[in-house]
Amino acid sequence: MLCAVESQIGERMTRTNILVRSLICAMALMAIAGVTRAAPGFSVTKLRDNVFTVMRTDPPGLAVESNSGFIECADYVIVVDAQSNDATTSQVLAQLRLYTNKPVRYLVNTHWHDDHIVGTRVYKDAFPNMKVIGSAASVDHLPNSGKKNREQFHPAIPDVLASFRKSLETGKTGADKPLSDEQRRSLESDLNLGEGNATVPDDFVAILPDIAVHDKYSIREGGCAVDVLGLGNAHTTGDLVVHLPMQGVAFVGDIVGWPVPLVDAEQSRVRDWSATLKRVRGLEAIAVVPGHGPLMRDNVQIDRTVELMTAITQRVGAERAKGGSLEDARKHIDLSAFRAQFANDSEVNGALFDAYVAGPAVTNFWNYP
Repeated sequence: MLCAVESQIGERMTRTNILVRSLICAMALMAIAGVTRAAPGFSVTKLRDNVFTVMRTDPPGLAVESNSGFIECADYVIVVDAQSNDATTSQVLAQLRLYTNKPVRYLVNTHWHDDHIVGTRVYKDAFPNMKVIGSAASVDHLPNSGKKNREQFHPAIPDVLASFRKSLETGKTGADKPLSDEQRRSLESDLNLGEGNATVPDDFVAILPDIAVHDKYSIREGGCAVDVLGLGNAHTTGDLVVHLPMQGVAFVGDIVGWPVPLVDAEQSRVRDWSATLKRVRGLEAIAVVPGHGPLMRDNVQIDRTVELMTAITQRVGAERAKGGSLEDARKHIDLSAFRAQFANDSEVNGALFDAYVAGPAVTNFWNYP
């Protein structure tokens, strides 16, 4: 009956809402049939009475999709992060609807990267009165450098996807070596996530924050106590943490990376990363939700990243003091011990460390000491 009614009113709904309603119908029928509440690519976990995490289950790879979560208050919901495209975000919204019919009043973007913000418009279409909370820095970044980055990135997607397909078809890496099972799973995930990224239209325009946060924005209404905190630069110059002090939960976005820190040579700030992580640790959260990877119930990854970023700042600083060049620094700085810690004998994780840390982190601190 529900699906029949929805199909009758479909012509009055937006494209996004039609997709959301269709997913709700399908998942409601699955629930009636006794199928678990899970969708391909992610799982939903009730972390506290009113706190739910939406954790991606993709294997590590070059392409990533964001974890997210939602906090149910007395008469509304707070969502933390959207996803990289409409369809995936709509799947998450459909799952949220299996738990509550309350409207989403706030959506927090932990930073401005596409895998955390593109799907914001799905929520805005569904809840026109919703307020978007983002960093003050994102107000400038999204329509300017963010737009330019997207314009450079999107035209390259078809060629990248073609290279993934070729490797999977031939069973060979780009270096013409046989793919391991781990590498194959990673490439399959990269291809799947990359195809999602390819669905973002060329004329996409990011939604700017309604509430721009510099240091702190607190929500104290409807029985909820939530603080949106700007604790310092790390993954970007506009990272936010969503802290639930009463529940001991922190959504930290990409300040905490897994399996390796995600460092960008231009947009990150290695010089500030350790201090920012120490402030995150000072929240004393007993459950940390990273932007990517599994739920963390200890500080192992945080402490390991503090040591890494501290070592990079010291070593690159020493190379700069010698009066050498960036190329010299790259040759002289040995991060192999850290690579072994983060990679843990994984070929894929080792390659990710090389791609996201070894080169970009040294370059970043050299250019932004």
